[in-house]
Amino acid sequence: MGIDSYQAKTFGKKSNRKITNEEVKNELVVAKTIFKQDGAQLYRHIRYEYSYDDRQRLTCKEASKWDGAKGAWMPEKIHKIHKNESTPPCRAFIFVLSLPHTSKTTPMKATMLTLILFFTSLYFCSCSEHRYPRVLLTADSLAQTSPDSALSLLKQLKDSIGREPEETRMYYHLLRIKAQDKAYIAHTSDSLVRQVVRYYRKHKDPKLLPEALYYAGRVYRDLGDAPQALEYFQRAIEAAKGSTNHKLLSLMYSQTGMLFLYQDIYDKAPEMFRKAYHYSTLAQDSIGIVYRLRDIGRSFTTLQQADSAIYYYRKADEQAERIGNLHLRSIVNSELSGYYTDLERYEEAYKAMQVAIVQSKATNLYALYSTIASYYKGNNQLDSATYYYNKMLSANDYIYKKEAYRGLYNIARAKNKNEETFTYLDQYLAYTDSVQSMKQAEIIRKANALYNYQLNQKEAKSFKIQTFKEKRQKVLFGIAFIFSIILFIAYREYHKRKEQNIKTQRQKLDRIQKEQYKQSLAQIEKNRKEIENLEVSLQEATASQDELRHALLCAQKELIEKSNEQIEARQKVQTQAEITLKQSAIYKKFHNLLPQEETNKINNSDWEELNHTIDETYNQFSQRLLEFYPISDIELKVCLLIKIGIPPRQIAALTIRSKQAVTSIRKRLYKKLFDEDGSPEQLDCFIQQF
Repeated sequence: MGIDSYQAKTFGKKSNRKITNEEVKNELVVAKTIFKQDGAQLYRHIRYEYSYDDRQRLTCKEASKWDGAKGAWMPEKIHKIHKNESTPPCRAFIFVLSLPHTSKTTPMKATMLTLILFFTSLYFCSCSEHRYPRVLLTADSLAQTSPDSALSLLKQLKDSIGREPEETRMYYHLLRIKAQDKAYIAHTSDSLVRQVVRYYRKHKDPKLLPEALYYAGRVYRDLGDAPQALEYFQRAIEAAKGSTNHKLLSLMYSQTGMLFLYQDIYDKAPEMFRKAYHYSTLAQDSIGIVYRLRDIGRSFTTLQQADSAIYYYRKADEQAERIGNLHLRSIVNSELSGYYTDLERYEEAYKAMQVAIVQSKATNLYALYSTIASYYKGNNQLDSATYYYNKMLSANDYIYKKEAYRGLYNIARAKNKNEETFTYLDQYLAYTDSVQSMKQAEIIRKANALYNYQLNQKEAKSFKIQTFKEKRQKVLFGIAFIFSIILFIAYREYHKRKEQNIKTQRQKLDRIQKEQYKQSLAQIEKNRKEIENLEVSLQEATASQDELRHALLCAQKELIEKSNEQIEARQKVQTQAEITLKQSAIYKKFHNLLPQEETNKINNSDWEELNHTIDETYNQFSQRLLEFYPISDIELKVCLLIKIGIPPRQIAALTIRSKQAVTSIRKRLYKKLFDEDGSPEQLDCFIQQF
């Protein structure tokens, strides 16, 4: 079996070193071996083996000591972990403090050892440049690699921590939760972590708030409240934006993906695992990279995307092979062989299975047996399949037993062994009922967690009702408050957009009015007055013999005169265009139709021709109107008819509307264009001048 991670601790000089080798399976520490080193030689010393339940909680810790004479590990102690029990104190930290005296130890070294012990006992009184006492920072460091040692150290501080400042107490509580989680000891209450989260959220600690939120998610996951756990993981990700703790970020996204899979939200899981892989890469966590790639592949199997799933499983295997970790290769290939078998790709399943079998002792044996049995059954090697199905019967998991009996039943039926067929069928049905009951219980538990409604059965009925009412009032108040904020924000945004639209409309209208004024008789009259004033100024310049001013005034007068000529010329062109419009066939058709003929004689091509003719006469009338405000088709038709002087009663007939409806359209359109109430006649006047 390959070694997943090494954590070496030095105790004393070269002649007295101890090295720890941790064996990891499915991201859980399943065994820990401590070696003694003497020069270049390593000697086995103590071995710890850990067992976990189906919720990844530590249930048993077994210690063994190496017997050199017998050449075997001899069991020393088996410690069962109960729900409210923490692991027993570990001696690792005591070894660190109690460095051995050797024959080479000098008085100076002895003095240093005494000082270390003295300052450890008086850790809270020591003046340090660190924000927290050094002993807590030491516990934090130990929590990553030796959580048992961290718990042992923190337990020694339990009695004195109550006298310390709140900042130190909260950090101590966070470390306890962290070390307990790293030691795979199930959390049984959320009261402590809620205090920690509340404190760091209040103080907005950029380093410890994301960590506190992450472990709150871990606590709620142990408590079976998946929605609450998911919320805390997402809060942790939000709080960790910009953080350089890439390993923690990877764990946040990985746990989020796992919860998505647990709650059957399969489509969101791959994205979370990809982000976890990204941060594992940034952290240069070679083992984490393997697990993240494996998780991505696993998520694609739930989406039935076989090509993507196999691609990521193979990448995980390549990474495990690259770092020389046979244990991880076994984990990845065990899953991959099972997936190949499900896809009936037996040749590829066999190849992956061979890699997984090499480290079969370190993986889930029954999952491997299941894959091998399915492989042999798919290849019609029924005797070999029967052998592995029988090995699965020793599993404590009903799911494996159910699968085994189903396989044996199918094989017995294929061989026409009627007695065995009925025996296996009975067992299969019995375990099917048991598994179904377990699934039903899990569904109910998920539903309860989804609605975040968990009651303590030991509480009195009155207390339950009161608690529920208080929670409901808080939720309703929160919903009402949030809804009020949403309404306020929506109204404010609507009001801001409305003001901006009004401002834009007014700017457009001012621009149009200025353009119309420049082409009007009023502009000509204004120019004539300016010319008269310029003539007076010219006379004054002539009298004063100011040639430069005289030339400038002459140029200004000539420019204004030409402007008037251009306006008059455009007005003549416009007048002629209007005469041409009134003589056109389409103009006469709309004006001369009798009321009983109007709805029958006007078609779409007539409307298009009228639109085109008016645009030619009035400089793209419809296009400019639509640019000014996006009006509807019926509103545009009404504007076209107003432009050629059709009376409202005839407009109603041509648009197949009542006279009252046409009046409403004109009033509503004026409101749209000017954002104020106005009469239909005001709209008619605007359209005529537009």
